[in-house]
Amino acid sequence: MASSHSALQKYERALNRYFQTPAAARKTGDREKILKTLGVENPQEFLGMHIPLWEAKIDELLDPTSTDMLPISISHSYVNWVRGAIRMMPAEARVKIFSSKFKTTGLKKAILTLLHAMTGESHRDFEVTEVLLIEKVHKDTLFTVRTPDGKERDIYLSRFGCMGEYIYSGLPKLVGLPALPTVYHVTPQGEEVLLKPREEGINIYHDDSVALSRINRDGVWWVAGAARQDALGDCIGTALRYGHYIATPKKEVVMIDNIELFHLEETDVRIFEPIYEFLPKKVYPDDRARRVRLQDKMRQEYEAAYADQRTVIRKEWPEIERYLIEMRRNIHAYAGEVFEMVMTRVKAQVFSGR
Repeated sequence: MASSHSALQKYERALNRYFQTPAAARKTGDREKILKTLGVENPQEFLGMHIPLWEAKIDELLDPTSTDMLPISISHSYVNWVRGAIRMMPAEARVKIFSSKFKTTGLKKAILTLLHAMTGESHRDFEVTEVLLIEKVHKDTLFTVRTPDGKERDIYLSRFGCMGEYIYSGLPKLVGLPALPTVYHVTPQGEEVLLKPREEGINIYHDDSVALSRINRDGVWWVAGAARQDALGDCIGTALRYGHYIATPKKEVVMIDNIELFHLEETDVRIFEPIYEFLPKKVYPDDRARRVRLQDKMRQEYEAAYADQRTVIRKEWPEIERYLIEMRRNIHAYAGEVFEMVMTRVKAQVFSGR
């Protein structure tokens, strides 16, 4: 850890000198030197990639005032080229680049806050050991941190849909539901980011290991867990659920990436297929009789858990209302509507029938 810290300090000194030169005055040779400091063996070849404005993109990547490890829009036609080029950098180079962003952006404190939420322990320091760019809309960067006790943990940094997920993250615990911790952070430069742990367990809708034998063993608590999460989702208007259910090793179902909230009108589009329809269809695609029997059984289990959770939510409404009022500025900024109108719709949904 001492050697890596020394290498990072050396890079940060070189980076400071590099950015003292105005952007228009920086030369290709200057970029070659900083890349060499990072450990890129052939900086001339790296700089010579046929990507439009590539040298400017490198400056954006190295910028210690930005949290971004992918300096291009995910909708840009060259996004895969840029992501691929950064992936080709030595692992220790990505680690140095990412770590150099902590001080100016305040990311270090935010990561320490998340580590405390994840572990219940207070850490004063950590070391980044790996940084990966991933191809997911809700998560940009996956990085691994090692704390002084030698334990490693994987964390996502997201720059997309942060506010919605932050608003939602405080709700499950108010009604007794499991949830992954999140930390919402706004950098001094105005960037919004969300930090969250890499989920442990299986994605019920996307994991190939979800077969009949697994459903026979775990299907009862999967269905009940999903139903309880759906009860809250229906009250708050979550729109994206397909592929968002994680069955954890603790035999709990958590919802991830809740970035779309307050879709409470009948005409609002939702990406959702009830678990009691999805699982029977997955294991009995060509056997209608068995599919219907399993679906009927699961639907009964689902509706019982759902109804029970709706009762809990109504009971805890004063706490939910208090939390939403505390978040009123964020909700107004997120929804683009008068807070009281959003609150009225949420309350109506909570106290309505299913």
